[in-house]
Amino acid sequence: MPVLQAQIQTDRATRYLVQFCKHAAAMGSGGHVARMHMRREAQVAAEWSDATGRVTFGPWGQATLTADGCSLTVRIDAADEGGLTQIRDIISRDLERFSRRDPLAVAWQRLESSDAAPLQDAVGVPSRQRRGFARSHLQSAVLALAVVLVVALHVGLAGSVVATSRWTGLAANVVVALVAVKIALIAVARFKIRQHRAAKRP
Repeated sequence: MPVLQAQIQTDRATRYLVQFCKHAAAMGSGGHVARMHMRREAQVAAEWSDATGRVTFGPWGQATLTADGCSLTVRIDAADEGGLTQIRDIISRDLERFSRRDPLAVAWQRLESSDAAPLQDAVGVPSRQRRGFARSHLQSAVLALAVVLVVALHVGLAGSVVATSRWTGLAANVVVALVAVKIALIAVARFKIRQHRAAKRP
């Protein structure tokens, strides 16, 4: 019987537990449209309190959720690998959607013996982190392009202004200094944003 568990660091554990269980209950009662993207039919039932919840996905298995002050623990007990993958994907997708403003890092770990077949997808790396890695490279490329455009614009304008001036050397030095200050300000702002994001993460 394959088992997965994730311990998610968050100070909103109760909120996410209740939100997921209510969402699952809505699926089970038929009040939820088929946005779950389930590849197979399942009977969904949920029961919960502020501290614990249990969602049954028949015949795949069940998920048990436990909330405390600083973390949400999610355990999946599945009938087979297919059910495990289905439940894991549903939970990961929902938690990712619920925590869009302050993304949760959901890293799954196996708890059963090592003779079980490996999962088809990598479960140790959160999908949000994989996407965030590509996104940070894109942001860096956009920032570099913006810096190049600012420098080119300043050099072009300065060239046209000082071409006929007797103060050409002084004006060129002022323009270069302004460009250097702007680049430094952009770099400092990016560093502060990264620090702020790192401080928000548990």
